[in-house]
Amino acid sequence: MYKCKFVLIFFLISFPFFSYSNEGATGIIKERMDKFQESKNLMRTINRSLSDNNFNVITKSAEKLNTWANKMHKYFPKGSEASISNKSEASNDIWSKPEDFKKAIKKFEIASAKLIEISKNKSIDDTVSSFREVAASCKGCHKQFRN
Repeated sequence: MYKCKFVLIFFLISFPFFSYSNEGATGIIKERMDKFQESKNLMRTINRSLSDNNFNVITKSAEKLNTWANKMHKYFPKGSEASISNKSEASNDIWSKPEDFKKAIKKFEIASAKLIEISKNKSIDDTVSSFREVAASCKGCHKQFRN
């Protein structure tokens, strides 16, 4: 029951923050939107794997999230700010508050690295808790840096 409750809560809380539409996007903006779509899919995979206690899949998915966290900053060069023509949902705060953006990415990096390590211990309660930290880092960043 605990895990089922978590699944429902996770999707109710985070679904609005994971609605990427790549239609019309090009170049680096499309590439980053594709990466965020992949991230969304990995989060769903982890969420399903929590119900199955599939720690191998959780660990591998968390490793992919961590890889994305470590290179995410490269997908936000100057000139890829939001506009009608480029379909970006990125907030201008990314470029006007770069240190804050770096801190938000770092939270995601730390949370995903922690999930990798915690999932290796095969404790469902600790893994769920760690996964919530990853989801919270996503939600927090989207709230601050996404239009």
